[in-house]
Amino acid sequence: MASDEVSRERDPFLEAVGRVTLAGARLDSSLRNLLGSLAFEPTLIAYANAEGTDRLIDLCKLALQVREVPPEDEAAVKRCLARAHDLKNKRNHVVHSIFLPEEEGEGFEALKPLRKSIGMSTTPITIASMEETAAEIEVLLSDIFTAGWNARSRQMGAPRIPEPTPGEVAGKVQQGSIRPSTRSGRSAPV
Repeated sequence: MASDEVSRERDPFLEAVGRVTLAGARLDSSLRNLLGSLAFEPTLIAYANAEGTDRLIDLCKLALQVREVPPEDEAAVKRCLARAHDLKNKRNHVVHSIFLPEEEGEGFEALKPLRKSIGMSTTPITIASMEETAAEIEVLLSDIFTAGWNARSRQMGAPRIPEPTPGEVAGKVQQGSIRPSTRSGRSAPV
């Protein structure tokens, strides 16, 4: 049988772990972009490229202390940084655990070694909880972009991104606002 014909069984649990892992990597990238919005200092940004989530959060807080940002924008950035810290902990719980199937049900037990002991501690983790963590990070990415944009919009002379209305997701393009392109590559009139 050729290797193309071999089908692999999908593992929803491992797919959820992967989604959390990728969302966490995108969170770090988003925090680097936020740092660039808050403190356009090439040396600092280059230094931040090798940093982890905790250090990126600290660098963003430092940038807020050095740069004048309108109070409402500073508060929005601080809220995003607090959420990033909490979600980093949730991400790490998933990414840095050893998993063992539960005896029944669809959940898994996440085994984490206890420090300075021989034993293991266990906490249940489910596919649904991992999917929820990945979704929370995705929402935070949009909020970080909005907070960074608004913190710098006055300096750039650009319009602010308005807060979403209840039930609306920030940063989503409204239907009908993108014009289909014509063969020439120009936008067609709407």
